[in-house]
Amino acid sequence: MATTSPRKSWKECIRHFTPAWHTVIMGTGAVSALVHSFPYGSGSLPIKIVTLLVFFLNLFLFVVICAATIARYILFPELWPIMLRHPAQSLFIGAFPMGAATLINVALVANQEWGFAGTGFLYTLWGLWWLDSVISFAVAFGMVYTMMIKHDHAIPKMSAIWLLPVVTLIVASSTGGLLSAAIKPHTTTIALLTTSISFTMVIIGLSLAMMMITVYLTRLITNGPPEVNLILSAFVVLGPLGQGGYSLLVNGQDLSELLPLHLNGNFPSSALAGQMIYAVCFCGAYALWSMGICWILIAILSILNIVRKEKMIPFSIAYWGLVFPNAVYALLSVQLGKVLNSDFFLVFGTIWSIIVFILWIVIFFKTIPAVMDRSIFKAPCLADATLLPFSEKDMHSGTAQTSTGTSLSPP
Repeated sequence: MATTSPRKSWKECIRHFTPAWHTVIMGTGAVSALVHSFPYGSGSLPIKIVTLLVFFLNLFLFVVICAATIARYILFPELWPIMLRHPAQSLFIGAFPMGAATLINVALVANQEWGFAGTGFLYTLWGLWWLDSVISFAVAFGMVYTMMIKHDHAIPKMSAIWLLPVVTLIVASSTGGLLSAAIKPHTTTIALLTTSISFTMVIIGLSLAMMMITVYLTRLITNGPPEVNLILSAFVVLGPLGQGGYSLLVNGQDLSELLPLHLNGNFPSSALAGQMIYAVCFCGAYALWSMGICWILIAILSILNIVRKEKMIPFSIAYWGLVFPNAVYALLSVQLGKVLNSDFFLVFGTIWSIIVFILWIVIFFKTIPAVMDRSIFKAPCLADATLLPFSEKDMHSGTAQTSTGTSLSPP
């Protein structure tokens, strides 16, 4: 008779709690921003209620997931170096600052559009953005260094999750652009500083991301799509494209308005210079949106190829990686529609937003039973032979890992 593994204890679930769980925060936060930016009914009471409901749900999840993450490394400190050495799981560290940035974005909306708190809260969000930006820089360059020195990477084994550490800079840059627009009426100096830092981050992030996307396309052509446990990451490419384009539009508009205010006395043509910069940013955003269409098709074809071979892709935390990239691509489409006053982009953004919202609901309600039966808690790093086993007491209580096979699932 077939035997089934006993259900994990909650302590064992904490032990299997990987950084990939922060993609839940990323996806839910992006959906909250997407609901707020929905082209039709914008500013209405239902849109406001849904935005705030998703935001407070995300805030609750952020607290729970951060608490579980801290508990993991307090209870099992030996897991931290093991996790950092894992070539896939460690890259999900970048999901933490990106998820935090989505919370800052919607909190800023509540402050600016719905009158929550006041100027003091605005500057608190600005301070949190600086903290998030510092973490984003540390994660981006720290993980690139780790990939170079500590990991065993090769093009035949590459997946799109290589992008996760560097996308942190792009996400933080768009938050900085939104904060700059809010701070501008109070002080143009701080607003211009914020926009300048944001431009630096988006340029660095997009530069690194484009290099990695090129390598990923090389991998697809020479070695085919990744295996089943990493194939859903094909949509991750939409993240830097969508968020990068959105950041260029937001920061480009900020700079076009700030330059005349800040430099008008010394530079009479500052208004024209600002508009030229905005025009370049728009061209860049449109190019990234166009590349997104290409990568949507590539991602769909890659997934269909795996489904044809494997028949199905087992549900795991990896499914959450579908939400954020598609959400920010929809956000870019809506923003292009507003800038161009284009019905095409607004309708396209609306359709994509609805698809993302349905996708988020389906994945969310599939996650709940997987959490209740604890089958979703599987950490790839626990396959590492150097991991010390639980004590005999834990083994007898059923909290030890039952088999190494369960730890080979996606992060």
